[in-house]
Amino acid sequence: MLDVHILLMEVFIILSIYIVLFIYSVISADLITTLLSFLTFLILLIPLYLLLDRIELQIYINDLREIPIFKLFFFYSILINLFIGTYFFVELVYLFFFA
Repeated sequence: MLDVHILLMEVFIILSIYIVLFIYSVISADLITTLLSFLTFLILLIPLYLLLDRIELQIYINDLREIPIFKLFFFYSILINLFIGTYFFVELVYLFFFA
């Protein structure tokens, strides 16, 4: 169970970095800032999904499948990634063509 807690903390740290990048990108409408935020998002995307897979494996090993908080956690972390990635991509296209 301790492994699951450590992995959850790592995922929360990456998600908080995503949210800070998102807020910083929303506040500043600069092409370079948005590009760097998007690249950082893409770089941190692979470790996040690896951590989510490792958490899912630990949940199956520890037989915690019946706890609904983990299902919600996976759904919302993927939803947050999808939203922030789509926003960065749309903002980058908008700034590239109309700035």
